[in-house]
Amino acid sequence: MKTVIKNVLLGSVAGLAMVGTAAAADLPVKAKAAEYVKICSTYGAGFYYIPGTDTCLKVGGYVTADTYFTDIEGKTRVTVPGVSYRLDNDPDGQSYFLTRVGVQLDARTQTEYGTLRSYFEGRFNAGESYGFGQEIDTGEFSFSDGIRNSAEMKYGYIQFAGFTFGRATSAFDFWAGDGWQGIQPGSFYSDVTLNVIQYTADFGNGFSATIALEDSYGREDEFANFEELSGQQVPDIVGNIAYEGTWGAFKVSGAWHQIGDWNPLVGPDFGNGPTSLFTSNDDSGWAVLAGVRFDFAETTTLYVEGAYASGAPGYLGLDGTIPVVDAFGRAVEGWYVGGSLIHYWTPSVFTTVVGSYTQSDNFAVGYDIDVNNNTNFTGVSSTDFTGYNVGVNIGWVPVKGLTLVLQYDYLNAEYSGSDFLYGNVTPISYSQEAAQNRVTFSAKRSF
Repeated sequence: MKTVIKNVLLGSVAGLAMVGTAAAADLPVKAKAAEYVKICSTYGAGFYYIPGTDTCLKVGGYVTADTYFTDIEGKTRVTVPGVSYRLDNDPDGQSYFLTRVGVQLDARTQTEYGTLRSYFEGRFNAGESYGFGQEIDTGEFSFSDGIRNSAEMKYGYIQFAGFTFGRATSAFDFWAGDGWQGIQPGSFYSDVTLNVIQYTADFGNGFSATIALEDSYGREDEFANFEELSGQQVPDIVGNIAYEGTWGAFKVSGAWHQIGDWNPLVGPDFGNGPTSLFTSNDDSGWAVLAGVRFDFAETTTLYVEGAYASGAPGYLGLDGTIPVVDAFGRAVEGWYVGGSLIHYWTPSVFTTVVGSYTQSDNFAVGYDIDVNNNTNFTGVSSTDFTGYNVGVNIGWVPVKGLTLVLQYDYLNAEYSGSDFLYGNVTPISYSQEAAQNRVTFSAKRSF
């Protein structure tokens, strides 16, 4: 009997021990604290703290899909001794598509010296391009006819204690074609992103001033860089005074641009080979700009801007369109005026009228013209460039972040030859003109 009782007691103790062990295994274990993404309200909507840091990050982007229909008419006029003819080129209209995807990252950290900011925007472009307009990649005005598949870094800069380092908007520019819609606006204005070192002083009450060293290669085409500039020796020096207030904004800016030595070797051939007669007379280019923006009753915005440049066509958005110096080495001068009027009829419907006009002074160019494939004329003549563009559009924002726009614009660009200067014939006149009608439908989704 004692043995039975003993066995029962031992079995009970063992069972209790097993139950106690199981119960202990089921007890909750203290988990490691999870790091949740927190909203950062310091810099506005869309910012979040990067987990484990005090840096706020905003991730955004956009997709733009454009459909174009372009009709171009070209005219060429040549007058030489005994020959005068005009050639008209009126091809059928062209339709084409362009798509752009943009990715934006904005990281900010508060420090004892103020906000430390780094910003990046990458663009991926695909499609065909045909016609005159601001270049999809560089922002310069030109004619393009070819594939536009590309990837580019539009912005990539660091801002700290008033300084900006990296690829950013030029301190010279103000009106960046605001009002034009689509990937390839067709106007004449300065809107350049390039490598810079800038310092901005904030005086309070909306006033500021900026001084900058900017990469001159960002303002010139390849020919100017290596032929007219002889490579960059000194960066462009740019400065501005600006104001931003409740009624709008204004900016006055100026720039100095080194031209460098250039010998065009355009002397005539009198049987002894070309004679080197001409060298650069100007070694410094410059540009000035003044722009103002008026904001009316939160529904209407008016931009007006004008710029003048001598030996610095990139500051007119005309790099590659007019030369830095002419065939005699003289700095080529030009100017433009432009702007836009944007009005919101309702919070989701707007219309815009936008345009600009540009003109260069008369400058010397070399020519080599073959008339009727049997008579060749060479020498130096003079010409000037004139261009204007006007556009209207209507836009609809059906939902937040989506904009649909229908736009029409007309552009005219002309090189007008005037008088003979130097060569083996006299007189001579050579002119080219292009007119463009274009309709654009643009859809843009921002997020």
